[in-house]
This record gives sequence, structure tokens and C-alpha cells, in this order.
Amino acid sequence: MEKIKISKGFTTPLAGMPDIGIIELSDPRTLGLSAMDVPHIRAKLMVKEGDRVQTGAPLFYDKRDKSVQYVSPGTGVIQKIVYGERRRLHEVVISLEGAEDFVEFDPISLSALGEVSRQVLVERLKQGGMWQALRQFPAMDTADASHTPSMIIVSLSGNDPFSPDPGVVFEREQTALHFGLEVLKRLSDRIVVTVREGSLERLGKVKSSVTHTVPDIYPAWNPGAVLYHLKKDSAENSSWCIAADHLVMMARFLMTGRYPTQKIITVTRGREHRPHILTRQGAPVKALIGDFIDRSLITTGRFNGRIVEPDDHLGFFENTLNLIDTPDGEELLGFIRPGKAKATVSKTFLSCLFPEPKEVDCTRHGEVRACINCSYCEKICPNDLMPNFIMKALLSDEIENALECGLLDCCQCGLCSYACPSKIELAQILRHGMDALYKDKQ
Repeated sequence: MEKIKISKGFTTPLAGMPDIGIIELSDPRTLGLSAMDVPHIRAKLMVKEGDRVQTGAPLFYDKRDKSVQYVSPGTGVIQKIVYGERRRLHEVVISLEGAEDFVEFDPISLSALGEVSRQVLVERLKQGGMWQALRQFPAMDTADASHTPSMIIVSLSGNDPFSPDPGVVFEREQTALHFGLEVLKRLSDRIVVTVREGSLERLGKVKSSVTHTVPDIYPAWNPGAVLYHLKKDSAENSSWCIAADHLVMMARFLMTGRYPTQKIITVTRGREHRPHILTRQGAPVKALIGDFIDRSLITTGRFNGRIVEPDDHLGFFENTLNLIDTPDGEELLGFIRPGKAKATVSKTFLSCLFPEPKEVDCTRHGEVRACINCSYCEKICPNDLMPNFIMKALLSDEIENALECGLLDCCQCGLCSYACPSKIELAQILRHGMDALYKDKQ
């Protein structure tokens, strides 16, 4: 087991760490399959309102590769199809029926896995709605099945400071995780399994599958940060990654022949210590967050992710919900207050002297300001980038300069935007730059 040294990142402890207990929610009335958390997809609907669907039946596919299907997380009737701006598919909502009816595939045992060809394995995963769990760097698009990656990175620790604890998620899934790793070995010669050092002792027997540990500094466990610190040649830039909970889902699908319908998520708000939640894929956000305060913002990541409404449903890639306070107005004489409870990157406030967990909010602390070249974004970037210089190159349409500054190494952790005193949306600008470059090459 190797140790990856990453010294930059967000080290301030945050309030709201989930309890390691777990509660199970009853089935909701509706489930949704969202297209909003799937990057680059060009969705084509295969159903209409009023259609009855089985669990695992395809609801839409990606126009770029029609064999990559996105399937229903439940059995019922298509209640509503929601569109966003420019008629972009937002989500498909299914009204659940009482009895579960699955689309059935032939199960594969661990002993028979070696006899199944790579092509058959890939096609089965595409038909079953599980292939999209594999993402390809640097654009984090769906993995290209015709490409053999140099390595596949498996993150046991999620992609958020409050992602579900791997000890909780994999306590009952050791067999499935082992099966999933055997599947990945059919796709690449090098499998990298990472976990936070703080979670290592709670892993039990799963610990033997870990190849690399990373420090408990956000976002050291982000696959993009891991790749940056491991890669040695350009061929590794197009490696793949997969979250460990998706790997378990993939394994359970192949082992049982049925689409897995459950997932473990966390919901954090303020200083509450909520337990982990076992719920359905595509559960409604409203049923997960409980009481909702209008001035709170609901996001699927503390520093990144998307903003969701209470009527939305949780996406395939999302397993955290954060309710972040959005105070009204400005704080009177806030610039001269000691700030004993404020999280700070620059150590401006006295809070840097006290180790207790801090809360963060969504305020800009003032109007929109220009970049002042303070370099706080550079000091906190885990991949040693200079986001401020990349931003200026992108805004000047100097793509070559942005690439020379390492645009494609951005892991989209969102810390640069958080650390920026001017509150410039650096992560969003870099994301748009990467997306535009990727679309031009397609």
C-alpha cells in the first residue's frame, strides 16, 4: 500500500460531519432519472408520459453512442418528463407501483467471469445502465469502450468532504467490491484503489483491496488529484475512474442480472450530525432533506456539484446533499469583526486559532470584484495549477496559454472559487473552457 503525498487543499474542519449510523427510508411515491448530473450527454428519450416501465428498462440513451442506455430506477408509470433551458432533458419522473418488476439479464458468477469476453461484458453493462459509471479523463465523459485505459482509479471515499463513509458503505458489500475489481481487471492492467487515511481502520477486510492512501485533506481523494500525482506519461491522461459505490452497483448487476436500486447517501445541514441514509436510486430531494428553510441552498457537493430544488430527484452520480445557509443582506461592519466562527483560508479571522469545526455559507461578502492576483487559488489547488492565470487566458480566448498553464489537469474540486477573496467563479470558468475545448475536438 503506497501513500500519495498531497499537501495542498482545504484543511479547515467543517461542521456537519455525518454520524456513522445508518437509517433506511421507505420507498417514496416517485423516483426520477436525472440527466443534469451526466456531463456531455445528448439525451434521446425512449418513452413518453403514461408509459409503464419496469425497473431497468431504458428511458433514454446518449445520441453519441446509442448503446449507452440510462434505465429506470423503479417500476411504475412515467408521470412527467421535465425539460430545462433550450428543451434540454432535465429528468424523467416515474410514479411507483407496489410490486417491483425487473428487466432480467443472465447472472454471471465470479468463477464464470473469466470465460466472458470483454466485448460481451461491455455490452451487458451498457444495456443494464451501468457503463456510464466509468468516466474518462480529462473531460470526465463516459468511458470510450474501444479504448484500453492505462489505469482505472477507484475512489472509496467519494468526491465530497461529507461523502458516505466507506466503512459504512462497504461493510456488507465486500463480495460485490471484490467482484467489481475483478471486472475492472478485464478492462485495464492497472487498478488503483484509493481511500482517505482517516477511513482506513473502519474498512475491515476491504482494506486488503486498497493500493494507495491519501491524506484527509479535501480533495486529496478526488480521482483527478490522484491521477495528477501518479501519472508519468501522456498516455495516462486518458485513464478512467469510477466511484467505489458505483463499482459495487456494477458488480451486483452482473451477479444478480437485475438493476440495483439502492444507494447510501448523506445529508448535511449546519452543525447537525445526521446518520447515513439507505434510500432508492433517484429518490426525491424533498423526501431526503426533511424540513426545508427557504434561505438555504441545496447542493450536491459542498464546493462543487449542482444546485437542486426540493422537487428534483437525486442523480445517478450524486450521493450527498448539502443545505448551505444563504444569509440575507450584508453583515454590518463585518470587515472589522474578529470572526471566531468563520472558516478562513487566508487566516484573516481569529477562527484560524481555534480547531473546532466551522460552518460555511454562500455569501459573496460584498459586490462582484476583480481579480487582485492574491494567489490564494494557487496556494490551495491540489494539482499545483494557477487558476487565476488560466482564467485570464480563457477570457482572452488564448486557449494555447490556458493549456500550457495546465487547464486539462483541473480536477473541478471547486476550492479555487471558494478561496478567491473576490469570489470569482474560477471553477466554473475553467469547466466551461474544458467543455468548449472537448466539444471542438469531437
